[in-house]
Amino acid sequence: MYKCSFTIDQNVIFKEALPKKGIVSSNPERSLRLSNSLLDNPTVEIQSWGVGIITGNIKNGHANEEFFFAYVPMGASGSAHAFHEIFAAGAEEVIRFGSNDVWVKEKDMSSLVLVSESKGLRGISWDHGYDEKDVDTSLFPDDELNYRIIESCNRSDFLYSERVCFNVDDYHAYLYPDKMENFSRIQSRLEMYNKYAPYCRDMETASLFLKARQFGKKSASVLQNVFKQKKESPYEGSTGDHAKENEIRIAQIVINALIG
Repeated sequence: MYKCSFTIDQNVIFKEALPKKGIVSSNPERSLRLSNSLLDNPTVEIQSWGVGIITGNIKNGHANEEFFFAYVPMGASGSAHAFHEIFAAGAEEVIRFGSNDVWVKEKDMSSLVLVSESKGLRGISWDHGYDEKDVDTSLFPDDELNYRIIESCNRSDFLYSERVCFNVDDYHAYLYPDKMENFSRIQSRLEMYNKYAPYCRDMETASLFLKARQFGKKSASVLQNVFKQKKESPYEGSTGDHAKENEIRIAQIVINALIG
């Protein structure tokens, strides 16, 4: 069986050991909001190459529990680089807190998506040395960690659904296929995705699952339903306020799954 031989010595960004557990996002503002709200004495350890790490101790009864919030670049390749170094630096359980890249309606905002399987990671899989026939092989979260998230959702009475997630590298192409040059090709892919409906899309979950498997660590992914298709930015206006309220609730659910 393959055993990962990478260590922190090969890292470019992370040169010091990290806490064993943490939450990662591709939204820097989310990571900063949550670390300021949920950590005692949050300390920004790294801000480099689009990556940030904030460490501290969890508030409210977990004073001795070291924890980190991280933000990583958008997309599979940039996030995979960061995930690789996060695991090499000592992280053992990492949960991605992202947002669902399909069309989200206001009625969806009070629920979250728990990724049960991720498909379509092509470039990174190829660079990992996968055979061409295997580059679309499904990737999965850790079963036990996933179950802990489900239990935490149930305890918090927060609605969730488990869904297949398709990795995409062009966010706008799949939201607005009619504006693309090769509309018919993208539409045919969307029709294939719809065979798994209700499904979800994002740009980072698959690379997290791949890197966790490479290092033999635990990972999972939750996607918040954020209302993005509007004139305001996603976190402005009444729906933005609602998103930030749910953001804190979801983060607490994730923390409880990680540390009890």
